Amino acid sequence: MANLMITKQCNLHCSYCFANEFVNKDRDIMSFENFMTCLKFLSHDPTERIGLIGGEPTLHPELHRMLETIIDSPFRSACLFTNGILVDRFINELRDSRFQILVNLNAPDKVGQPVYDKIIDNLDLMIDHSYMKRQVGVGINLHRPDMDYSYLLDAVRRFHLTRVRVSVSVPNMEEERKIEPLRYFHEMEGLVRNLVKDLVSLGAAPNFDCNYLPSCLFTEEDRKYYEEHKDVLCRSNLQQNPICVPSIDILPNLQVVRCFGMSEICKADLSDFRNTEELKRYFMLELDAPAYQILPDAACASCREYRAGLCSCGCYAYRAAELRKLRRSLKQGREIMESGI
Repeated sequence: MANLMITKQCNLHCSYCFANEFVNKDRDIMSFENFMTCLKFLSHDPTERIGLIGGEPTLHPELHRMLETIIDSPFRSACLFTNGILVDRFINELRDSRFQILVNLNAPDKVGQPVYDKIIDNLDLMIDHSYMKRQVGVGINLHRPDMDYSYLLDAVRRFHLTRVRVSVSVPNMEEERKIEPLRYFHEMEGLVRNLVKDLVSLGAAPNFDCNYLPSCLFTEEDRKYYEEHKDVLCRSNLQQNPICVPSIDILPNLQVVRCFGMSEICKADLSDFRNTEELKRYFMLELDAPAYQILPDAACASCREYRAGLCSCGCYAYRAAELRKLRRSLKQGREIMESGI
């Protein structure tokens, strides 16, 4: 999937936001001309799934036109990533079967009860009144070990959801990222374990975003539980190898970042590449390959999965400071070699 950041504006201020380098820092939006440039760039493969992200994409003044353009295009799949507050304004376009809508659900005490009630009303409008249940999903960002996620369970029950997107939020400030990832995962694993069991009890499969727990944190008791509940968890990616790969996020000005977690380290220009595969290879060489050489934890040195390239032990953003230093050293080495010294 390639994600188009069509606006940097958002009508919420989530403390855990992964795009904090950009969101609400200015009022920059993607022009319709740049949007069409993105579609042309992605048209080499019409099976490519397009993500519309922000900020909050429903704030874009030309979103109606963008959605209509996707409907008239050869692209088969597009996903709107939204907080759900204003999504009711775009129901007519979003009814088209090529669209999926992922609503990131925040707690009522964080967004305010009236706003939360509006989000639930919009989910009801899409799922129960517009026959869009197959197109609509909800997600949650786990950002504190003690957070209350009961509101999510209420939504799962009400709408009979069978899947939930779960993200273990990456600390989004440089100082907070200095924590070792395994230590952070140990702090969050109790919350994750409880959420998984609560979702499974409701028949809902958790599907994790890129920063999910490495397999070394799973106990034999966990594995036994997963086996006993494979009728639900067969729809989950919980036991897949947690390896981080480039997501490709295109900014309003047509600069491209590997992902928002690594956006401050390296950016590229869309016009320098022919397709997303070239972009992915570029970021894997520039960022993934050197980042993987930086051990996130001493225990990873003897880990079979890590040595085999099957686990990245969480987001590469935890290694941002060390990666900057390594990239500078590699650049200096290349310059010395090129100068013939």
